[in-house]
Amino acid sequence: MKKNKTNKKSSSMIATTETATVAVARTHQDLVLALLIVSLTVNLFVLVGWVTLQVTSVYDSEVAAFLFTR
Repeated sequence: MKKNKTNKKSSSMIATTETATVAVARTHQDLVLALLIVSLTVNLFVLVGWVTLQVTSVYDSEVAAFLFTR
């Protein structure tokens, strides 16, 4: 009997394609998760700064000087 070498190559190519697809999907998920973490960190920083400025009046002049002076 003659073995069919094409099947081995085809199944190997399918496995490689599936692996690449899984890797791209995983990379996409990692990128989305990293962006969400960075966004959450920045938003928390802004929230803490805003709450601090609302609660105390100590930093008002420093913030105004930082934002409006050249």
